[in-house]
Amino acid sequence: MNPRVLAYKILRDRKEAAEEAARCNLERMLSDPEFARLYSECRKLAFEKERLGSLNQDTGSLESKYSELCARREQRMKELGFSSEDLRPKYRCPVCGDTGVTDSGDCRCLTELIYRLIREDADLPGNGMTPEELLRADAAADKEHSALYKLLTRYADSFPEVKKIYMLTGAVGVGKSFAAGAVSAALMRKGYSVLFLGANKLNDMFLKYHLAELQSKPEIFRPLFEADLLVIDDLGAETLLNNVTVNYLYILLTERVAPVIITTNLGEKELRNRYTDRIFSRLMDADNAKVLKIGGRDLRLQKNKS
Repeated sequence: MNPRVLAYKILRDRKEAAEEAARCNLERMLSDPEFARLYSECRKLAFEKERLGSLNQDTGSLESKYSELCARREQRMKELGFSSEDLRPKYRCPVCGDTGVTDSGDCRCLTELIYRLIREDADLPGNGMTPEELLRADAAADKEHSALYKLLTRYADSFPEVKKIYMLTGAVGVGKSFAAGAVSAALMRKGYSVLFLGANKLNDMFLKYHLAELQSKPEIFRPLFEADLLVIDDLGAETLLNNVTVNYLYILLTERVAPVIITTNLGEKELRNRYTDRIFSRLMDADNAKVLKIGGRDLRLQKNKS
């Protein structure tokens, strides 16, 4: 199912569940005769006030009676173990009421849900910690990683005024994905939308786009271009598909305006041979890209020893 369609379905189910819970609470309260009487009288008076107000007639005589009835209704609710809050649906998103839509367009909750559905895993690498928190927690394995987390803290602070492409390179296990996940967490806390994709998942999206009907293509690529930050994790791990992988990666890196973070185990020569000079020049363009080579200890081995 299309991630956007599925996200709307999930939000609709959440909305209906919240409203059903509120309806059930009201039904339980109405099973009490005293509350049912007060509830009915309050509604009648509210309707009468509204009617008189629409006719520009004085409603002063009803105000005190209405306030008294509402207070007695609230008191009866408390005696039954409820409050007026139990009559209101408890939506997960208070901004859009679990509709996914605001006056300015898609709600942030919808965007985050779509990206979460697209991602291979629900959890980002990095344990949800930001680079700054990793430094405070002394989570860096060595001076090189401390310097990296400081640099990525500045990256998050400066976002989106950063280089278009940041590429984290280094051997297996040195913490490239962990670092990219930490930056993602920092930006998500600031309200930016982040799409974190493994290279294999991205390649699947390229193939799906390549094979899709013309009218379906824009929706497949839409998240790749709309996310405030796109993270491509472990570039080079994907299977190269003829007329797909290299072609669409070039289009993505060329046409996407917002920043991209890429992690890869590949060195410069391997990147050039695998993805052609066109893509290599994009990745190494000093004006628009920055390459961070991560060395130091293998963090996974370090974790196993501790």
